[in-house]
Amino acid sequence: MDWNKVREIFENFSLERVLPAIIILVVGLLLCKLLLRVFDTTMKRSKVEKTALTLLRACLKFLLLFVLVLILCGMVGIDVTSLVALLSVVSLAISLSVQNALANVVSGFILLLTHPFKVGDFVEIGLQSGTVQELGMFHTKIVTPDHRQVDIPNSNITANDIVNYSVLGKRRVDIVVTASYDAEPELVRQALLAAADRPSVLQEPAPVVYLSAYGESAIEYKLLAWSKTEDYWDNYFGISEAIYRSFRERGVEMTYPHVNVHFTGDGDR
Repeated sequence: MDWNKVREIFENFSLERVLPAIIILVVGLLLCKLLLRVFDTTMKRSKVEKTALTLLRACLKFLLLFVLVLILCGMVGIDVTSLVALLSVVSLAISLSVQNALANVVSGFILLLTHPFKVGDFVEIGLQSGTVQELGMFHTKIVTPDHRQVDIPNSNITANDIVNYSVLGKRRVDIVVTASYDAEPELVRQALLAAADRPSVLQEPAPVVYLSAYGESAIEYKLLAWSKTEDYWDNYFGISEAIYRSFRERGVEMTYPHVNVHFTGDGDR
């Protein structure tokens, strides 16, 4: 680093230059705030999604402040080329210390361009699942079904598989149950289809039941029913509860793991 250039920068400061620069700073900050308000008003009228607005606004704010800094430097007599040389060294040191943050910013732009989800979608990212609330420069906020806010770094999102349950508009409800070997498969199938007979369950495609496995003490059945995304959990828990009632009405035994012990012995002992 050329310390002579750094010393020249500070030697150029004078009261005659600093006072107008302060006035320009105040006016510039007010102007930046006004332009950001105009941006917000314009974007509200456009069709740009909320997931993009945060990143676009942050970039615009950074650009406005950067231009303001360059103007102020020129007013106080700072050689911009020397300043850029100084900032290049500082930016290198900063970039090394905040490389994770920069990775999150880059990942945020990747998410914005590839558009794997939008605000309001129910997604699964790694071990977390929930409704997307906001896509920020560094983190994406989701709210879990039990109402916990989780901030996931954008770099983690791009590095993981993203499962979007909302983009296609409907989800399949998969419920696996077991029934006794004594129960006729057709009777079990009727009981499961009756439990899935709900107004919010889609009929195209219609619910289906498959015999999926033979266990040691029970037969496994799988019920597949389609639902709108927003009705998924209501249908999942509603059908699960209805299955119990439907089995009892038709006399279908719901089995559970058990062990039969048979005693044989000699009466003389």
